[in-house]
Amino acid sequence: MHGFMGKILVVDLTGRKTTMLAKDAAYYRAHLGGAFLAARLFEEFMAGEDMQDPFGPGNPIVFATGPLAGVSVCGSTRVNVLSLSPETPGIFASQAGGEFGPDIKRAGFDALVVTGASETPVFLDIRNDRVIFEDAAALWGQDRLSAYNRLKAETTGNASIATIGPAGENRVRHANVMFEPDHYAGRGGLGAVMGAKNLKAIRIGGNRPVAFHDAETVKAINKAGAASFAASYKKNPASFLGVLKTYGTFGLLMLNQDVGNLPVNNFNQAQVDDDRFQADIDHETIGTTAVGRRNPCKGCYLGCKKNSATDAGHTALAEYESMALLGPNLGITDLTQAMEASEICNRLGMDTISTGALISYLMDGFAHGDLDEKELGFTIRFGQADAVCDLIRKIARREGKIGNLLADGIDTCCRELGPQTFRHRRFAKGMGLPAHLPRVKPGIGFGYLHGPNPGDHMKAEHDWIASSPDDLKGFNIDVTSDVFALDPAKVTIYRATQIYYAAMDSLSVCMFIYGPGNILSFDDIVRLVNAATGFDFTFDELMAVGERAIQLQRRLYTAFGGRDEDLLPYMETPIPGGPTKGNRISPEDFAAARAHYYKIWGWDTGGIPG
Repeated sequence: MHGFMGKILVVDLTGRKTTMLAKDAAYYRAHLGGAFLAARLFEEFMAGEDMQDPFGPGNPIVFATGPLAGVSVCGSTRVNVLSLSPETPGIFASQAGGEFGPDIKRAGFDALVVTGASETPVFLDIRNDRVIFEDAAALWGQDRLSAYNRLKAETTGNASIATIGPAGENRVRHANVMFEPDHYAGRGGLGAVMGAKNLKAIRIGGNRPVAFHDAETVKAINKAGAASFAASYKKNPASFLGVLKTYGTFGLLMLNQDVGNLPVNNFNQAQVDDDRFQADIDHETIGTTAVGRRNPCKGCYLGCKKNSATDAGHTALAEYESMALLGPNLGITDLTQAMEASEICNRLGMDTISTGALISYLMDGFAHGDLDEKELGFTIRFGQADAVCDLIRKIARREGKIGNLLADGIDTCCRELGPQTFRHRRFAKGMGLPAHLPRVKPGIGFGYLHGPNPGDHMKAEHDWIASSPDDLKGFNIDVTSDVFALDPAKVTIYRATQIYYAAMDSLSVCMFIYGPGNILSFDDIVRLVNAATGFDFTFDELMAVGERAIQLQRRLYTAFGGRDEDLLPYMETPIPGGPTKGNRISPEDFAAARAHYYKIWGWDTGGIPG
């Protein structure tokens, strides 16, 4: 078998035993890897189960990689993590870079399934076929960087480490998983699933070789992609990918500020009206004040990951989503303060997006008089950076009434704090909304409100593609839509790119490299997959993999309680100022879009697959 190891490692924490499942070539041709493989394995382990408790020992958590991992192929290092989510009803798949995915392959496996729960804190030490259940009592309570550093110091040979922080241990519903010190499966609360299993960390590595069917062709396509990108970057370093290479996603602050697509004060505005902030986020400025040396995923010629030049002690330079949601969205325009809030989340183990959305919900409630300081014994206002950092610590450790409340998520907050606060929620089925505004990108905003993976900005191409006929030709689409529109054409385009993204998630690859029109052509990708695996996919057949993946994930999402979100009231309200002033989503457009979406997917009027 080429591109795959043919085995799945299953670890039962309750019985402290392991099983290795063999899978044949037909199985991998049907599912490839990544999110699709993870969903299929989840379905197999949950067959006949109606359990919907994400903290129950019967909830498996699956780590799956793709056929291109384990060898230096640009953008192939990602790992998909899937489980029942504590943050949103149904399943959720999160994704991270780093070397954890490739090290699953080097250990001899295509996926790792963890079931059961340990009675005491444990970490898994996996080296090839050997699995040791190590006592993690001394690691419990440590922040993630401390735990990682201790495990790394005791590691012999090459291995990667996944850890959770105190937030995961305390079952904070938006706790995440860290891979190495600077990569995160950030969304869906999967760190809390590990915490409920008393699983502090996983260390995995091995020396099993990964064999490709035609390694020379794989190498040639990868090399050609590097040369093509280098030439493109030289010609236009200010392009989207050029910004990522030079400044990381941190550089997107300026791009989104300039076009009016930056969440400000709980998404109520779309641009910061502050000359100092504008000067601070200028690319020339951040190139010297914020962006440190490159720290790319192995084999990546883009290298969007950066170290922080502001604070060498930070695990990494904060990403755009973190800076936006913990910065302007909270009324904080000092970049250093936003970076510090992000770093605290990283060390304690919480998703920065949902953390920012929870805090801005509170801030908006106080600002509009919908929350009472005397009743709560607490208050927080837009722009109070020190209070934000203190509250983040309280959430992670479930300290006090307010920390415990936010740790249980937005639905609990709204129930406890009252219906008058509903208008301040910027969430889709419990998931905090990312920093790409639904009123500016209504196609992506529409996607936020639909499962599987609600509130996810990385499951389809963003709205720009809808007005680019040349880019749509590859999907056999001959309609276009205005960038700011939400109409049936936009939904048709969204669905096509959703399928494409699902296919790439099944390969477990990075969308900055493999996104439509980014670096590799569709033909390059097909040739690359076939050269690695020995399969004979056409592009249409690869898209069919993506379509089947979504149907399975949607079926699991709804089977375990997931439902789509209604249009949020704030999305109907026009943006009050800036370049995108007046943008909104009308209820009529949304209703028509949803009906069309369900129809072209073949789902019933409630969005349930047949």
